[in-house]
Amino acid sequence: MARDASTRSTGLSAHYLDPSKAVAFFDIDGTLVWRDFEALASGGSAEGVVGSFGAAPTPAVYDAFRRMTARGYASFICTGRPLCMIYPSLRELHATGIVACAGAYAAVGNEIIRDEHIDPELVMWVLELFSQTGANVLMESNTHSIELCAPGVAPLFPGSDATESIAEVADLAHRAPFAKFCAMGLSQETLDQLRPELEKFFTICDLQGGVYEFSLKGVDKGTAITAVLEYFGRSDNRINTYAFGDSENDLSMAPAVETFVAMGNALPNVQAAADYITDSSADDGVVTGLEHFGVI
Repeated sequence: MARDASTRSTGLSAHYLDPSKAVAFFDIDGTLVWRDFEALASGGSAEGVVGSFGAAPTPAVYDAFRRMTARGYASFICTGRPLCMIYPSLRELHATGIVACAGAYAAVGNEIIRDEHIDPELVMWVLELFSQTGANVLMESNTHSIELCAPGVAPLFPGSDATESIAEVADLAHRAPFAKFCAMGLSQETLDQLRPELEKFFTICDLQGGVYEFSLKGVDKGTAITAVLEYFGRSDNRINTYAFGDSENDLSMAPAVETFVAMGNALPNVQAAADYITDSSADDGVVTGLEHFGVI
């Protein structure tokens, strides 16, 4: 079921990509890389939920990217992770470009076409709001991330600096602005209480495993995909565009492409929004989906 394109045409760009050439966007966790969020969460190990960021795609996924490149197609990693957490094993896919920080950043090759940040004063408001919740908050930018830990709670996000000092995080926000943040250890009751205030500024997404992501309103994977397609001179044409995902922050990709593919392990609301449901990430569902549509 194809979706109608309704975005404004900007005409052909210097980077025009013929509509006969496919453009595909891929989430990482639970899509390119298998992560059993349900088992990790039920095991009660917060470190387990977030501790597998270094996992690599399977050989079949690497081969699929090579085959796309050989056909002259464009492939994009499209993730909530900041650049500093897109490790060499993922860069070895040799994608055409990267959408990071859940759409706050987008680059084609080495050319940055989008780079959004949260105002430092808004960061301070967030930190004060979360300081009484008992949750850990990870503030993320493409060069670094820092975790504000609740008193007595160990850091939960590997590879990040950690502190219990709001002032330290706020100072960093002024020197190197953050693009988004995540929270872990937040009860559903507390989230529901905070939601009305938070949603004035942020879109909240369930990343599974007890992790929630907060992105500036209007800044998401879908709007970043639109920016990429405009770069290629295809703002008025979604033919041969695909996106693969499993979590709530992937939902914004659905209206931005012709075909939205949900993984077999995707959340129910993500599968409900999909044009096609492929196999689980554990069974190389990305490869299955690309083969189904003749992309590889």
